[in-house]
Amino acid sequence: MATAKWSTSIAATNIAGTALNSLANGSTSSVMTYDNSSNRNLYARLTLDLGSITPATGGSVTIRYVGRYSGTAEDITTGLESYVLPLTTTTSVKKVIFEMVRLYPFSDGFVLLNNSGVAFAASGNTLNLEAYNEDVT
Repeated sequence: MATAKWSTSIAATNIAGTALNSLANGSTSSVMTYDNSSNRNLYARLTLDLGSITPATGGSVTIRYVGRYSGTAEDITTGLESYVLPLTTTTSVKKVIFEMVRLYPFSDGFVLLNNSGVAFAASGNTLNLEAYNEDVT
C-alpha cells in the first residue's frame, strides 16, 4: 500500500530583490521571477517580511501568480492565482506567510499588491519562496 507524504523542500530563496522597497499603497510590484521549469515543484510557502510599518485598519497584501509566455508576462492586474492576507495595525516589522501556493512547471513569477494603507518601508522587505512536493512511498 502506498503512503502519500510531503517530500523534502528546497531552501528558501528571496525572489523580491528590491521590488518591494518603498512600494506605495495601492501599487503592484514588478514581476518577481521564479524558475520552476527544472525542479517542477507543486507548491510553495511564500514568506513576506516587511520592514516596520503601521498598516491602516483593514490593510492587506495580495500575492498574484503571473504566467509568462516566451518571456512576456500576462496582465499583472489579473494573475492566474491570487492569495490575500490581512495585516495587523500595530507598528512593527511584519511577517506574512502564504501557505500552499500553487506552482507550475515554468519560469513564471509573482507580483505583490500593497493594500496596507501605507507605503512599505524603504528597506527590509523580502519575499522568500520555499518550494516542495508530495511523495508517494
